[in-house]
Amino acid sequence: MNPSKIIITIILSTGIFGFNYVAAKISAIKIDPVEIAMLRVTFAALPACLLLKINRKDWKYVLLYGIAFSFGLFLFFKGLKTGIDAGISSVIMQAGALFTAVGGILILKEKWNKFNILGCCIAMAGIYAISKIRDGGINTAGIAFVLGSAFSWTFANLSVRISKTDRPLAFVAWGSLASALLLFAINLASGKPLLATLVQIDRQAWLAIAFQGYITTLVGYGLWTQLLSQNQLTLSAPSYLLVPAFALLFSHIVLGEEVTTQKVLFSCIVVLGVVINASAQNLGQWRSERKKAAMIA
Repeated sequence: MNPSKIIITIILSTGIFGFNYVAAKISAIKIDPVEIAMLRVTFAALPACLLLKINRKDWKYVLLYGIAFSFGLFLFFKGLKTGIDAGISSVIMQAGALFTAVGGILILKEKWNKFNILGCCIAMAGIYAISKIRDGGINTAGIAFVLGSAFSWTFANLSVRISKTDRPLAFVAWGSLASALLLFAINLASGKPLLATLVQIDRQAWLAIAFQGYITTLVGYGLWTQLLSQNQLTLSAPSYLLVPAFALLFSHIVLGEEVTTQKVLFSCIVVLGVVINASAQNLGQWRSERKKAAMIA
């Protein structure tokens, strides 16, 4: 990938992911969390899963992904339903990177060091500081739901990592179908009239759902997968931190959400913690090399 193509891919993919939070907020305002989550994954699954084949060995991981993803989506939309800002929710969702790192350490026995702990502490301190902001658009219940969503998606991320699938789009499409079926069963068991809900959804909400299901999942994820496959993680992984910046910008422009100095400052603290955690291995190696150089000197 040449530098100009890399830059365009990063901006397009992270911009799509950032605007996804705005689309999620628009749909969450008007629709029940279970129903919006079900419609979101249904759009992502169909017709993609009819065109893409999944490896047989991946099925158990696809099911795990579907369960974790459906629960994570429900909690995320539940959080947005409480009135939490879309931009702030994107910052809190960065905790998913920390939860995934901890999951990798505990389940996959990946190595960690003091910088992992430092990064996690800084990020969680930033999230705690955000929870103390008393401006509109931030509430404790919303933060708790979004954190729960980030934690749930940790298992979705781990299922992809453990499977080592070579068909990521097919994996996501079929995992979305598993999520849709589970959420449909929950909605059916609750006795809610789905047909009545579908009739009441306006065009704006349908467009928001379609954006989440098609543009975010297929275009955004497709571009991001291409970036990951052709470049080092040291480039692509930190680039994902542009997502909260885009989410805060788009939520301010489209939804009129207020962007205060406190929100920006505490959001930067969260991002700093995530960066330190993501760079922990490199920082640990740099520290060891400095110690060796000092001993030689």
